[in-house]
Amino acid sequence: MSRSIFMPEMTHLEVSEYLGGGGSTVIVPVGSTEDHGDHGPLWTDVYIPLEIAKRAAGELGALVGPPVPFGIAHDHRGAPGVVHLRLDTFVALLRDICRSLTDTGFRRIVLLNGHYCNSHAIELAVAQFADELPEGARVYPFPYWAGLPPEQAERYLSGSAGLHANVGETSIVLAIDEGLCDMERVRDFTPDLPELRTSPFALLDPLFLATPGSFWALLEAGGGVWGKPSESTAEQGEEFLSWCTAAVVNLMRDMEDVHDRLEPTYSRTRPGRGGGA
Repeated sequence: MSRSIFMPEMTHLEVSEYLGGGGSTVIVPVGSTEDHGDHGPLWTDVYIPLEIAKRAAGELGALVGPPVPFGIAHDHRGAPGVVHLRLDTFVALLRDICRSLTDTGFRRIVLLNGHYCNSHAIELAVAQFADELPEGARVYPFPYWAGLPPEQAERYLSGSAGLHANVGETSIVLAIDEGLCDMERVRDFTPDLPELRTSPFALLDPLFLATPGSFWALLEAGGGVWGKPSESTAEQGEEFLSWCTAAVVNLMRDMEDVHDRLEPTYSRTRPGRGGGA
């Protein structure tokens, strides 16, 4: 029996034993290195999906791969410490990771996103390299919050709870390790937006994601905060972690069921199988 399910802590023999014993699933956390308030670590979007992956892995019979700590974060350009990748670099990186893992023998790869702006890019990446993967291999790209019921999502990450370095994200980091946050420097902040005809969520993709430096410009006065992280507690973080873990497990199982039903149809469209590209 392996000493760990976290691949960086495992030997190659332990990974081989997992695969040889019928295991085939690896969860790869994909995050970002960016500002999360005066109080929060730059790796907030890495630590959170990594912790959720470790908790979900037991129910899914999975291993947890090394995290990808860099992503699409050009909207944070200007923030001290931010590291952001070009889209083609990010897509190529994910392709090589998934090709490497399937070459090893994995047949289910979860790219568990922890940073909002990565979501579309991860989906695009998987669509681009899907036909290069071995037959029967599946890659599931989704953010850890995607399967949350509306009432839980509203409390965790929303227009009312805040959209960045808020009570949800900060509470989970406190639950992981209170030493990662400097709560003596915590401060709440809500950006000064004009009266919106729509909602802050409606602006995320077409304005902030499409405009380098725009999100940091909006939140710089608050150190990258959008919400009330001062209300954060480790106890709330444990509750949020349990919600997010269940959401990941449930969404993974739903996608497996839907893929099982659809695969005989869509697999015929793969190049060389009698369909179109």
